[in-house]
Amino acid sequence: MHRFIDYMTTKIGMADALRLVIASGGDPYAQSRDLLDAAIERLLDAGVATGEYRTGVLPDDVLIGLSGIALAAGEPSQRAQAGRLIDLMLDGLRHRSQA
Repeated sequence: MHRFIDYMTTKIGMADALRLVIASGGDPYAQSRDLLDAAIERLLDAGVATGEYRTGVLPDDVLIGLSGIALAAGEPSQRAQAGRLIDLMLDGLRHRSQA
């Protein structure tokens, strides 16, 4: 998850170049989004299989959450904050018994 933040902040830093690609009709995120969703789905499935993560979580929702963390706390000086936000997100994914 921390590497994703590095990935997203790199993309954010390339914002002007990405805007030009989008303006020309391209979708610079199409392939990477599919690959990221697939990777997240595998992680979620593994967590569900071990009973650590709850079921019903959509990979794209996790991706959007991580993207938000990257936007809100993507500066190198905010790495500790990004880590805390990722921890909060992971806590939300954890399976809770129905007591």
